[in-house]
Amino acid sequence: MLPATHRCVRPIGRSARRSSVACTEQHVSSANITTGDDTGRDLGRIILRNTIALTIGGWITRLLNFVFIIYAVRMLGDEGLGKYATIVAFVGLFGVFFELGLSQFVERNIAQGRKNASDLFWNLFALRMILAIVGVVAITLLAAAIGYEQQLVLGILLFTLTFVFAAFATPLTTLLTANERFDLSTAIGLVTQIVNIAAGLFFLLTGSGFMALVYTGFVAMPVQIGLTYWTVRRFNFGPPPFRIDFGSWRGFIVAALPFGLTSLALVFNFNVDTVIIGWFHPDSDVGLYNAAYRLVFNAVGIMGGFMVAITPSLAREHMTDPERVRRWVRASTHWLVLFTLPAAAGLSLLAPRVIRLLYGAQFDAAWPALAIIAWDIPLLMLLAFFGNVTAAVGLEKPAAKIYLVASAVNLALNLALIPLFGILAAAAVTIVTDVITGVLFLALLRDQLELRRTSGAYLRMVLATGAMALIVWVANPLPLAVVIGMGTLAFIVFALALGLVDRSLTDALLRRVRRRSLEAFP
Repeated sequence: MLPATHRCVRPIGRSARRSSVACTEQHVSSANITTGDDTGRDLGRIILRNTIALTIGGWITRLLNFVFIIYAVRMLGDEGLGKYATIVAFVGLFGVFFELGLSQFVERNIAQGRKNASDLFWNLFALRMILAIVGVVAITLLAAAIGYEQQLVLGILLFTLTFVFAAFATPLTTLLTANERFDLSTAIGLVTQIVNIAAGLFFLLTGSGFMALVYTGFVAMPVQIGLTYWTVRRFNFGPPPFRIDFGSWRGFIVAALPFGLTSLALVFNFNVDTVIIGWFHPDSDVGLYNAAYRLVFNAVGIMGGFMVAITPSLAREHMTDPERVRRWVRASTHWLVLFTLPAAAGLSLLAPRVIRLLYGAQFDAAWPALAIIAWDIPLLMLLAFFGNVTAAVGLEKPAAKIYLVASAVNLALNLALIPLFGILAAAAVTIVTDVITGVLFLALLRDQLELRRTSGAYLRMVLATGAMALIVWVANPLPLAVVIGMGTLAFIVFALALGLVDRSLTDALLRRVRRRSLEAFP
């Protein structure tokens, strides 16, 4: 499947550097990190401000991107989309080896102590640049050695060259996110996406085919770098004075390795199915599968703002008030399931109509895969959230082990089943793998989640979703907008009736959101 364009806080991307091995270990150990200027922090206000900014910006960005992708898919057809998806998946599958979790590690540690930026920034830049150059050469040669056609090899070469741009962009963006200014990074992302879409439309209309989607990075990423650099300077977030400590690199890489393993497992799971489909089935099947999965990612992206905003805030709050973090985790899990479970059921039931409406009749064969993969919506959201929580509270090492186990299961099942059953097997394996991963995370975070106390609420969510699904199934012959409206209204009624949303709490929450919105954006 195509990798998510939004970072889920970011299982794929942050970095760090250190002035010595001992210093690296000190940053990794949350017990040794001081937060100096963080007295009087209002965790709710910070997360709310960032969530509002990211959610609104994310909705606008996703709406623009969604319309553009629908247009691009219709122009490219299933085969053209399949070729582009193969490029993205192949580069994604091996590209994580040339990032090593450095960016995630840096963001977490700058969030826990902003003075750490001077020790981390330039080492991150230097390591990312070296790894980018090596990655461009290695991944392109590997694609040629495997035997991909010349046009795909060229596309892979060009796509990997964006690693060089990322070596500039990622450290700069990390300075914004670690300082919890997601409103700024979101604004930059929105402008970048507009440039990306404009460039994509130009290249598509001039007959570049699927390569049009590859070329856009060479236009949009320089804009992103320039805007981010100006913003970082404007708000005095850096960059810090130039200083590289080569002696710290070994300790830096070792400390970031758990994040790198997590990134490896996540990206592997996101891309290996697409690559294997391409080995055993035509490009059109790759296109059908990715057309279905892209809809899932758009659904997940609706709540992407909360996912990106919460990790640095929780990482810093965990230093002073772990119990408060546990309460946030329990409440957030409740709301994530409440929103995503009915979305999965509705999309699964309406898959044939959604595919025909958005992509046209040539993609009708994608709906069975969508009906299965729709159930990954709650799984993706929960796994992204659990992964972010483990990074924030210092459980990245056991989390990395969980992701590696999931990757092994995913690879084995995909190799066994995709050659025989194609895209339906890929969709089913994704669900099975994510369920296994989720169970392992529930065991790891059992103290934070307190499932014995909250399991009744989740059972009532399943009941409400089932009742809603029955209404959607009965109403299916009606116009699609009417069916969606009926399903949404039905779930709200069932959720209130079953006590999943306390009405007094809802009123209080709305008042709180209004008040905090004014505080967050005076």
